[in-house]
This record gives sequence, C-alpha cells and structure tokens, in this order.
Amino acid sequence: MGEMTGRKREIVGLRNERDFPHLVELALPLGAFRSVFLKIDAFHGERRIPVRRGRNRHEVKQVYIRFCFSDTATADAFHNRFGGECLTYAPEKPKPRTSATSSDPDTGGGGRLGQ
Repeated sequence: MGEMTGRKREIVGLRNERDFPHLVELALPLGAFRSVFLKIDAFHGERRIPVRRGRNRHEVKQVYIRFCFSDTATADAFHNRFGGECLTYAPEKPKPRTSATSSDPDTGGGGRLGQ
C-alpha cells in the first residue's frame, strides 16, 4: 500500500473510531482469512449497517483490526460472535471496556475468529 493510501486509511479509521466509539479489535488469523471477512460482512448485512473499520495495529507476527459500532449492543453482539477485545474510543487511546452481555470479561485480544 502506498504512503498516501496508508495515510488516508489511517485518517478514515481514526474518524470512524471517533464517530462510532464502540470498538471490537480482532486479531487476524494467520493464513487464509477470506472466510472470516465473508462472515463479518454477513453480520453487518444482517443488521443493514455498513462495515466501519478503525485503525489497524501491527505487532511482531500479528495484525489487529478494529471494527467500529455506534452502540454497545451491536458491538457486544459482534464480540460474542467473533471474539476479540471490546474497546471504547478515547481521544488519546482506546480503553478496554467490560461487555454487559459477555460472561468472559477478558478475551486477551485473541478472540474466536472463524467460529
């Protein structure tokens, strides 16, 4: 990805996080993840909401992507289906939040992708 495209993606992601502050951060599975994205698209389609991605985060051998939602209930439903870590946008840094519907308060960011 070019520098200009990457910068634009970061700006759009930051704007999405600000405007849709209920975030779920997922660790991308290593290898093929097309089927996971199809399931994520289906989740959004079932609710008739657009897919809004936040910023990406890269660690040594892991990439994390954030999905942004306008309300806690939808973010919790997404979290319950795909795992990941629930966050709430704050201007400086997203902060972990406790899901009202989750029985597992700390998923460790690994999540249940692909289930």
